[in-house]
Amino acid sequence: MATNVFISFRFSDGHIYKEDLSKRFTNFNDTVDYSEDVDRSFMSESTIKSYLYKKLRRSSVTIVLLTPNAINHIKDRWGNYSDWMYDELRYSLEDRENNRTNGLVAVYTKEAEKYLIERKLGSIVVKNVDNLFRANMMNVKAVYKKNPHAEQFDGLYDSYCSLVSYDDFIKDISKYINNAIMKRDEKYKYDIVRRLV
Repeated sequence: MATNVFISFRFSDGHIYKEDLSKRFTNFNDTVDYSEDVDRSFMSESTIKSYLYKKLRRSSVTIVLLTPNAINHIKDRWGNYSDWMYDELRYSLEDRENNRTNGLVAVYTKEAEKYLIERKLGSIVVKNVDNLFRANMMNVKAVYKKNPHAEQFDGLYDSYCSLVSYDDFIKDISKYINNAIMKRDEKYKYDIVRRLV
């Protein structure tokens, strides 16, 4: 059975990557793309919420496409989140009537890597960024942790949201989608953060 995915992306620098992923999903029998490109700037908050709920209800995995403009969520002048990507992620992570929490995969482009990752002594350190995907990394409950070292985390299993490069993702789409579905089915193993404060 095909997995329905929703791609969350920043149009300003992510639409080319999003279109590429959508084409790949079209040619990939295991995945159906339920993403959209609708301009929501004219919609009210309640209309956006209703619209996204309908879209997300049909999906089971949300792919966060991380480009340089999508690293941090946008805030208004009062410091409140005013960002469609933030809304898409928090609605993806909600457990509500007729919708389960989606699996989550963060896919970063080459241009975004320097804003997300530091390489130190053979280890990869993920930078703290103001994004809901980041709050759902390294959040496995201690009893389920796969990597036995306290300060090290398995990239696929010790985070509800895996962080993967675009190139690695497109080489083995089913691996990352199936991993997200598995964690969705075992979400009790993770301390999932559904909104930022």
